[in-house]
Amino acid sequence: MTVENGMDSLEWTLLCGKDHHQATPSSSCQAESDAFALVSLLVAGKYSDVLRSEAACSLLGTNSAATDKDVTLLAESLDIQQFVKGRASLFTSENAPERQIQLLCIGVASLYAFLQSGWTGPLLDCNVVSLLPELVREKEDDLRKAAMVALVEDGEEVYPLTATPAFLVLARTIIVDCADLLKDCRSGKWWQARCLLTQQKLLDNPSDSLKNAVYEAMDAQTERLPDLDSWRDLHARFNVERGLAFHFHEENHKTVHCFTAAQEASKLEWNLTGALGKRTKFQTFEVSQLVVLAKSSGDAAETSAPTPKTLDLNDDTLLETPSFTAEANAAGETASHQSNLKVIDQCILLAFCLNVKNTNPSDGLTTEEMLPYVRRVLENPNNWMVHTMALLLRSRLESHKSRTVERACFQLQALVDQFALEESSVAERMLHIFSIELPPKWEMERELGERFISLGATRSALDIFERLEMWEDAISCYQMLEQPKKAEALVLERLKITPRSPKLHCLLGDIRADPEQYQLAWSLSDGRYARAMRSLGAHHFKRGEWTQAIESYHRALAINSLFENSWFVMGCAAMRAEEWDTAVRAFSRVVSIDHENGEAWTNLASVYVRQKKKREAWRALREAVRQHYDNPKIWENYMFTSVDLGEFQEAMHAMERVLEGRWDKAGSPKDQIVDVEVLDILVTAITDPSVKDASGQPATKHAQRLGTLLNSITSKVATQPALFACAARFARFRGLFRKALDYRLKAYRCMLHHPQMTDDERVFELTVKRAMELVDAYVEDGPKMEAPRMASAVVGEDKIDEGDVKSDEPETMVCKDWQYQARMTLKTLIGRTKTNFEDTPLHDSLKEKLQEIVELS
Repeated sequence: MTVENGMDSLEWTLLCGKDHHQATPSSSCQAESDAFALVSLLVAGKYSDVLRSEAACSLLGTNSAATDKDVTLLAESLDIQQFVKGRASLFTSENAPERQIQLLCIGVASLYAFLQSGWTGPLLDCNVVSLLPELVREKEDDLRKAAMVALVEDGEEVYPLTATPAFLVLARTIIVDCADLLKDCRSGKWWQARCLLTQQKLLDNPSDSLKNAVYEAMDAQTERLPDLDSWRDLHARFNVERGLAFHFHEENHKTVHCFTAAQEASKLEWNLTGALGKRTKFQTFEVSQLVVLAKSSGDAAETSAPTPKTLDLNDDTLLETPSFTAEANAAGETASHQSNLKVIDQCILLAFCLNVKNTNPSDGLTTEEMLPYVRRVLENPNNWMVHTMALLLRSRLESHKSRTVERACFQLQALVDQFALEESSVAERMLHIFSIELPPKWEMERELGERFISLGATRSALDIFERLEMWEDAISCYQMLEQPKKAEALVLERLKITPRSPKLHCLLGDIRADPEQYQLAWSLSDGRYARAMRSLGAHHFKRGEWTQAIESYHRALAINSLFENSWFVMGCAAMRAEEWDTAVRAFSRVVSIDHENGEAWTNLASVYVRQKKKREAWRALREAVRQHYDNPKIWENYMFTSVDLGEFQEAMHAMERVLEGRWDKAGSPKDQIVDVEVLDILVTAITDPSVKDASGQPATKHAQRLGTLLNSITSKVATQPALFACAARFARFRGLFRKALDYRLKAYRCMLHHPQMTDDERVFELTVKRAMELVDAYVEDGPKMEAPRMASAVVGEDKIDEGDVKSDEPETMVCKDWQYQARMTLKTLIGRTKTNFEDTPLHDSLKEKLQEIVELS
C-alpha cells in the first residue's frame, strides 16, 4: 500500500462524502487550497457553486469571448465533449496533482448535479447552458438533443425525458474521456465506474460495452484503495457498489462475495434467525418469527434526520411489525429493541436483502425472508435516501398480499411525490446514493403504473405512461383494454412529431406485425438501432425462416451483445438450419451471460453431439444436470454420453437419477424406467478386466457401485427379464452364485407368466432363451459350494453390499436339488407350450435339453 499524501486523503474524503480525517492543505499552494475548497463545497452539496467556481469557468469557458476559435466551433457543432476535452488539456497543462483534483471535482459536481435532477431531488438551480460560453446559451434545445445522442451506447437509446442529460455528458467527458489527464488521481477509476453505471441505467437495455467498462474500472480500482484499517467505511462502500453493479447486470453469483467483503470491512455483525413473537392483534400465543439481529462496530450515534413520509398499515388484524418477546440476548438487546446501525451497515443489509431475491424463487417464502432485512433498516431512520430505498423494498414486498397491497401502492406514490420536497439536505441525499439500488424518479413512476395495472386500474396506469412518454407500456395498456386501434393511432400521432424515430417504427411494426417497419427503423438509424433487428429476427423465427432469423440476430448482437434471449433464439434457429458452428457460438454466449441457463447447456450438448464432439457434449450436459437436477430426460442424455466416454461412475449416478425421477412419476410405465441396454454395457465393461475407464483405471474398480445400483433397481423393477439377466451375469462375476441363480429364476418367471407366452412365437422364443439360461445355471453353478453371505451393512461411512462380507457358517451347495429343478423347469415349459408349438425346432430343443439333464442324473 502506497503512502498517502494530502491529495489522497482529499480524494477519499470526496468519495465518503464527509471528512473523516479532517484533511487540510499541507502547504500554502493556491492550487491546493482551491482543490480543498472545491471538495468542501461538494461535501456540503453545493454543486452549483462548484460549477460556477473560477476553475469551472476556466474549464467550461463560461466567460470566453464569442470570437474564440473553440467557442465558435462549439456553436457550430454543439459538441460539448470535444470542446471540454480541448480545454481540459490546457487546464491541466501544469500536470500538477492539485489541478487534476480540481478537474475531477468539476466532473464529480456535474455527475452529482445530474443525479440530483433525476434521482434524489430537490430541483437543481442551474443548468449546463448557463455554464457554457454566452454564444451557445440560446441553443439550449439543440444542446439537449446533442447530449441525448451522445449518451446512446451500442444502439440503445436514453429515456427521452431524462432531466439535464448534458450534465452527465459533461461528467463522462471529464471523468472517463479525459482519464489520462487524471492519472495521479487514485480514485479516478472508481468515479469512472460510478459515471458509466449511471449512464447504463438510462438506457432502454443494458449495454455490453458499458458493462465491460464498469467492470474494468472496478477491477483497476481494487489496486488503488487506501489502507483498510484507516478507511473501513470506504472499503465497505466500494464492495457494496461493486456487488450492486453485478446485481444490476444480473450476474448474481458474483454479488454475495462482494457483500460479504463489505460486511467484513465494516465489521457488521448480523444474523437471520427466529424469535418468539406475534403477527396479529388478536394472537394469544407466540410463534417463531424471522428477524435480523444486527449490530454495528462501535457506537452508531442516534440521529434525528428527517425521513420520507412513512405510511402506517392501519389493518384491523395485522400488526405494523411483529411483536417479539422480551427475552434479551447476551448484549442485553431484544429482537424488538436493537441498537442503532451505521448508515453503511444499513446499505449492506439492503444489499443482502437483494441477494435473497437473486438466489431464491419468486414465491411467498422468499418475501418472508426478505422482509426482516427491511424492517431492521426501517427501525433506524438515519439517512433520507437509504430510508427511501427500504420503504421502496417494503412496498415491493407488500404488493402481493391482500392486506398490505393498499399501503404498498400509496407508499410508492408518496416516494414519488417526495422528490421535490426540501425537507432533507442535498448532501444527505447524495451521501449514499451509490450504495443503494435506487431507481430514477421516472422508473419509480413506471413501477407505480405497473402497480396500478396489477390492481386493475389500467386506465390510471395508461395516464402515467403517456405522461412519461413510455409508449411501449402505453401500447400494452391499450391492448389490455382491447383497444388496438387507439394504440396504433397513438404511435402514428407520435410519428408525426418525430417521423425518424426508430423506436416508434418498431412499435408500429409490433402492432401491425409488419416486418417492413423494422427494416425502416433499421434504415433510419443507419444500422445502429439493434432493437429493429431483434424484432425482425423474432418475426422470421416465428415464420420458420431460420437463415433470415440468424442474419437478423447476428446484426443486432453485433451492436449490443448483452441479450441472452437473442443469443438463445439465434442458437435455436441455427440448430434448425443445421449451422452447427453458429449454434455453438450462440449457446456458448448464452451460458457466458447466464451460467445457470440449463436449456442453453442442453442445446449446446446436442450441437456438440451432432459435431461428434463427445467430450464437449459431456461437459455441457454435466452443467445442464446441475441446473435441472430433477429432469430425467437430461440425466438420460448424460448417461448415454458418459457410457460412450467410459465415465462409468457418472453413468451409474445418472441412471440412479433417471430411476428416481421416473419411479414416482404418474403414468410412467414401471418396466421402462431403466435402460437395459446401457446397463448391459456397464455390466460387460465392469466384468471385463481388460477394459479401462475414462481415467485409464480398470473398470472393475466400479464393481461395488454397480452392485449397489443393481440392488436398487431390482428391488423396484420386477417385470424386466433382461434386467435380471444382467444382474445374474454381474452376480456370477462377483462369485455370488446363489444370488445369480436367483436372478436367472426371476428372469425366467417374468417370461413364463407373460400373457402371450403360449400364443406369440416371439414371446415363446424369449421364454425358451431364459429357460435355457436358467437350466445352464443350475448345471454349472448348482453343485458349487458357497458360504452364506451377510446382508448389506454400513461400516463407518462406507456401505458394504451383500457379497462383500461372508458369514462364519460353513459352505453349502448352491442348489442341492439342482437336477430336479432343471428337469421341472423344462417339463413345465414343454407342457404349457405343447398345444401351439409342438414339433417346432424350439420346442424340440427343450426336449433335447431335458434328455441331457436326465442323462446327467
